[in-house]
Amino acid sequence: MSSSTASAFRLPSPFPCSPGVSRRRRGGAVSVRCGIGDFIGGDLLKPDLGRWLDDVEKHKALAIYSPHEGGYEGRYLNRLRYQGYYFLDMTARGLGDPETMLTKIYPVCPAHVGKQPIARWYFPPEVDFRLAMLPPNAKGLVLWIIEAKVLSKAELQFLALLPSLRPKVRVIAECGNWRKFIWKPLKEISGLVPLVE
Repeated sequence: MSSSTASAFRLPSPFPCSPGVSRRRRGGAVSVRCGIGDFIGGDLLKPDLGRWLDDVEKHKALAIYSPHEGGYEGRYLNRLRYQGYYFLDMTARGLGDPETMLTKIYPVCPAHVGKQPIARWYFPPEVDFRLAMLPPNAKGLVLWIIEAKVLSKAELQFLALLPSLRPKVRVIAECGNWRKFIWKPLKEISGLVPLVE
């Protein structure tokens, strides 16, 4: 494969470079300079929890990218819990249609072993059910979705629009991994608005 063909398939990363990190091409090789924040964890050196709270309130739906080793999400989750939010944790795998499961009464057909009659059970919408159970002093409900990288663009777009349908709901979707904990508005990731560089 020639270098011109290889460069045709190279896409720019939507992730920002860490301070002190530069990417340069020298004769086909890429060199990366790392800062101390890439080894320790940038959020331990420069806490950004205040900006996190502001962005949750401003954008209402965020896509997060955390390091592979995990543990960083809890710091941000706890900060929201201290603010008075309650949580609904769900996994994207097995979610089905998010619109139906979260905002409408939906049927579930349990597996039968061949001799039982085929049954259909109906469940209340998850988000509306949890919103009805919130105490009066609650600030809202955070829908935290893990493994959201398996969702389609249309499903991510619905999750980005869910806070406009249910104003007390905030959506946090774990859309992948990165070297440090970063987040972007879910509307940008799902393609509802253009990416901001």
